[in-house]
Amino acid sequence: MTVACDPIHRGLSFRVALLVTCLNSCGCGEFDRSSQFIPSVTVAESAVKAGMEAWKKGEPVGLVQGVKKPAVHVVDSHRQPGQQVISYEILGEVPGNAPRCFAVKAKLNGSETTERLRYIVVGIDPLWVFRQEDYDLLSHWEHPMEEKKKDTPTGE
Repeated sequence: MTVACDPIHRGLSFRVALLVTCLNSCGCGEFDRSSQFIPSVTVAESAVKAGMEAWKKGEPVGLVQGVKKPAVHVVDSHRQPGQQVISYEILGEVPGNAPRCFAVKAKLNGSETTERLRYIVVGIDPLWVFRQEDYDLLSHWEHPMEEKKKDTPTGE
C-alpha cells in the first residue's frame, strides 16, 4: 500500500516521529520521566472513543475536531479512503508494548465481519492515539519511505 506524502502529512509524520523519539529517550537520565507521558486509563479510553466517534462521522485522521482539552490526534495509515465505522465497542485495556493499549471491536462499512483493532495512547496534552501497526512502525523506525521520483528527461 502506498501512502501519500504531501507536505501536510510529511510534517505530521515528522512531529509524530519526534514525539516517539522524545518518549523513547525520556528514561535516559537519572530519573525515569516516562510516566509523565502516560495518561490515566479513563483519559486514554476517552481519547480512543473520541477517535472512533470521529471515524464514525467520516472525519479524517489527524486532529479530532470538537475535543477541547486535551487535544486528541489520531494516527491510522491503514484506513482505506471512504472507509467508515458503522459501530464499535471498546473492549478495554489490554497488554501491549506500551502502557495504554486498548482493544476495539469495529464493524466497518463494506465488510461483513467485525475487525479487532488495537490502539495505543501516549501523551498528556495532546494525546496521540496510534493504531497498533503505526505505533510499531514508528517505534522501530520502519515507516514507509517516499518513493524516489525518476528524473524526467529534458527535450534532447
